[in-house]
Amino acid sequence: MEILNSMTAVMNKEEVRHFKIWLNSTNQSEQRKDILLFDYLRKSGDKYDEDFIFKKLYKQGDKNSFYRLKHRLQEDISYNLTLLHFGKHESNNLFLYLSLYNIFISRNQPQLAIYFLKKAEKRALQTENFEMLDIVYASFVRISADLPGINPEEYISKRKGNAINLNKIRETDQVLAAVTYRLKLSQNYGKRDVGLLKLLDNTIKEFAEDDSIKHSKTFQTRVFQALSQLLIQSHNFVELEKYSLNTYKKFIEEKWFDKTNHETKIQMLIYIINSTFKNRKFRESLDYAETLGEELSAFHNLLYNKYLFFYYNSLVINYAQIDLARGLKALDEAEREMKGMKNSYYEFFILLNRATLLFFQRKTNDAIRNLVKLYMNEHYRKTDASFKFKISVAECIMQCESGDKDTTLKRVEQVIKQFKEQSSSDDFKRERFILKLIPELTANPVIEENKKLHKEIIRFVSSNVKDSVEDGEVLRYRAWLAPKVGI
Repeated sequence: MEILNSMTAVMNKEEVRHFKIWLNSTNQSEQRKDILLFDYLRKSGDKYDEDFIFKKLYKQGDKNSFYRLKHRLQEDISYNLTLLHFGKHESNNLFLYLSLYNIFISRNQPQLAIYFLKKAEKRALQTENFEMLDIVYASFVRISADLPGINPEEYISKRKGNAINLNKIRETDQVLAAVTYRLKLSQNYGKRDVGLLKLLDNTIKEFAEDDSIKHSKTFQTRVFQALSQLLIQSHNFVELEKYSLNTYKKFIEEKWFDKTNHETKIQMLIYIINSTFKNRKFRESLDYAETLGEELSAFHNLLYNKYLFFYYNSLVINYAQIDLARGLKALDEAEREMKGMKNSYYEFFILLNRATLLFFQRKTNDAIRNLVKLYMNEHYRKTDASFKFKISVAECIMQCESGDKDTTLKRVEQVIKQFKEQSSSDDFKRERFILKLIPELTANPVIEENKKLHKEIIRFVSSNVKDSVEDGEVLRYRAWLAPKVGI
């Protein structure tokens, strides 16, 4: 797909609205070709037909005018996106100050130029953007030739000091790349307990001339962001717990947390919560969940709305293991707190988890009612067919436990028909077994009377299954079946 098509496809509602306001402010003609082309690009998506839109806009002739229109539209979108997002990211503000510096230098206004150059220096120091700081100091050295009030030696010295930091950042990137590569290799070959902290220290010694970079806040942040994601992707939650706890405690000890990196603190807590949960340390996970709740109120609720869902998710997943009633209470609280956010995924999360918790409280009919509501949810309609299939299998289990034989058999038949591809796929062997099992259980609930069925369930419950497989089940099949055969 061309760049212009890709750019228009990823623009959000705010960006589209801002762009159209900006275009109309320059010319309010009803037949603006750039707006017509923009609207067509947005609506057509993958079905974009260049010949169709060309003929609609120009009727006839060569395409040179059309190509110029596309080029101008691409430039206008790029410029407008830049304007809209300038104030939203620290690095963008740096570019803004440097742009203003260049504008006023070109107009022979050195005092104004210096004002913005000093603002750029201050922002670069605050954000530890050593690459941009090098450009700032180079600009001070150049302008000193025209302004006697600027001592070039001061900025030459600053630039040399900054070069040391810049070199550390480059070493950081090299170490990080090496650690990431080595960790990937160890995971690929199935070595789960890789001793991440030891691996990290050894790689620093090997690739970094300056051992002090491992004590750098910037280095620790970069490593954490990269390696935590890698450990999650490889489902290595033992190492993720060790590493997240170690990094979080180091940041606390060094007093590295502040408003500028508060989001990093929130993310570390979430990784600690999830990894301790995966490692079945539920009480410890809940302790860190409470810490997360307190941090959401920091800096005048700076990240409250953005991460509130993660707080309630932390409570629900843990209480689902140790206290079903508390889990339901957390869901009720989440529903009240997040109601005004109007996010269909939040409703989806609440309904699905409420259904499973109610089911294991033996409130089967209430559980089914929540799943019925779930089917009307907007997020559910957009959900992948594989996940919908697993939700439907969970409902079949609930229907089976409800004792309504006719509804159970009818629902199993519907699910097999609706999800024909999934129910016949080897990727869903466990779901296929459950759908085969339910009619037999419905016909004869006393499992001991059917020796063949009894053996099949024991074999299923006793089989070795990866945690990641069971994590993907809406209702854990073994948790449902094990009590039926006394396991």
